[in-house]
Amino acid sequence: MATKSKRATTAPRHPEKKWGPFHGGVGVAVWLNEVQTDAGPKFFRTLTIQLRRYRDKKTGVRKDAIPALLLALHVA
Repeated sequence: MATKSKRATTAPRHPEKKWGPFHGGVGVAVWLNEVQTDAGPKFFRTLTIQLRRYRDKKTGVRKDAIPALLLALHVA
């Protein structure tokens, strides 16, 4: 009989700061990360960008919401 290994449950992580969603679903989030080192815990931040792509209904060409991304980064 096989036994299932149980994963350790951790609390869900949330971004430290979040901007958006802007036009086109663009958003920016800053995450606080912790890593254990020999000298003790170290903290660093990462930035995630949520960029939506869409297909132009008239031309059928795929496009990015770059102007909305620039606005989101400027606000951040």
